[in-house]
Amino acid sequence: MMTTNQRERIVVGYHGTSIRSAKAVMRDGFRLSQNAYDWLGDGVYFFQDAPYRAWEWASNRHPSEPSVVGAELELVDCMDLLDTAWSSVLADAYNAYIGLLKETGQPPPEQSGGAHRLDREVINYAIGVLNQNGVEISCVRNAFSEGRPVYPGSALYDRTHIQISVRDVSKCVRRVWLESPAQS
Repeated sequence: MMTTNQRERIVVGYHGTSIRSAKAVMRDGFRLSQNAYDWLGDGVYFFQDAPYRAWEWASNRHPSEPSVVGAELELVDCMDLLDTAWSSVLADAYNAYIGLLKETGQPPPEQSGGAHRLDREVINYAIGVLNQNGVEISCVRNAFSEGRPVYPGSALYDRTHIQISVRDVSKCVRRVWLESPAQS
């Protein structure tokens, strides 16, 4: 059975949003996203150590009122997909999930552009199975290659980042602040 690494890992995450939503976060706390395109499953999404990328995302989504909430995150009970140990867990979850879809005659969710519907469903399914087996998952982390090559022939992309989906805010978020554009 897979277990999560329990050593303390503290990172800084940046959540791009609108000014109105940032004020609501500061007042009421984060709300988990459950969009069909959320590639790391349900959760509050953060760009790890990437304030500029969070501002860019917020400016594209909320051009008249971008904002970024910074947070100190503790990656406890983390499905850390940067560690290869999780690859077999996800492959097994994929096979089981696809098997269930075949039994019910449903097609798998389609991946397209920025909508990672299949990844979302497989991760949520895997976390559900893990939870049933006594393994709690509070957050998911992975790298995401995005954008264009930095130069011709490069494997480095200009929008690559590490993203974290926090599923249990009370367990993973230590403190939050409003990030100002001048700080980023």
